[in-house]
Amino acid sequence: MNKSSDNNEDILQFETTTEDERLKIIRKKRKRRRQIQLGVFIGVILLVILIVIYMFTDISKVDQVDIKGEEIVAKKDIEKALNIQSDSRIYNLSKSDMTTKVEKIEGVKSVKIKRHFPNDLTVEVNEYEPIGLIKSKKGYTPLLENGSTMKKLSTDLPIDVPILNDFSSKKLEKLIPELKKVKPRVKAMISEVNYKPGENNENRIQLFMTDNVEVVGDIQTFASKINYYPSISDKLERDNSGALKIPGFVDLQVGVTFLPYESKEQQKERSEKESEQDENAQTEQKKLDQALQDLSKELDKSGEESKSSEKSEE
Repeated sequence: MNKSSDNNEDILQFETTTEDERLKIIRKKRKRRRQIQLGVFIGVILLVILIVIYMFTDISKVDQVDIKGEEIVAKKDIEKALNIQSDSRIYNLSKSDMTTKVEKIEGVKSVKIKRHFPNDLTVEVNEYEPIGLIKSKKGYTPLLENGSTMKKLSTDLPIDVPILNDFSSKKLEKLIPELKKVKPRVKAMISEVNYKPGENNENRIQLFMTDNVEVVGDIQTFASKINYYPSISDKLERDNSGALKIPGFVDLQVGVTFLPYESKEQQKERSEKESEQDENAQTEQKKLDQALQDLSKELDKSGEESKSSEKSEE
């Protein structure tokens, strides 16, 4: 009997110990849960307070606007398009509206606007590349890669692009894609491009380089050849002053050829031949006009005779 009673007491003691541990664990979990809930509640309150402070104090007012990439477009024009006031808040600015307004500025291709916490703004401008200068009434106007011209230029003229002379709008349309292919280093070596059509080539152009060499080419093919000009120029024989030993020009119309200029006698002979050809052409044209006039008179005469014969028969 004693043994059985001792066993019962041990069982009761074990069950009581286990129940106490369970209660302790439950209490700890409840306490931890309350602490988490309290922490979350306090965190939310603090977050709301911080948001309110940020939104309604000077912290959210735009402090710095960093504009990058502008060269031919004036920074003041970009700032005017952004229209950021002293009391403008960073979260109220519409990136899409500002992007649209800046892209309407003459010469701007695209723009990227980024916000930086807490109150800074970065504006990255991508401009159309100037590829030439066209003479206008007020001086020179930059021609852009999209074919338009900068009517209102607020900065200095670009100096690393050539002056374009005597090109019609149609010829410029052909020239622009070729100029875009010219490497910047080579483009900076071209001072002028003139439209000089020849008898057998309507696309003939004349280029004057910064090293005082004349180049003749074709509008549609000169870019692929002019990019090799630095190596071509190095092979030309020059004197100590840098001038060509044999005055001439580089012809890129078909291949790559250096042709000496004509002497005065050759120029005189060529001009005499051209004038003689012009005189012959004028003489032939006069003969043709006279023959047409004679034929017209004969036709009129025969017509009058036929009419008079018809009247006599009546």
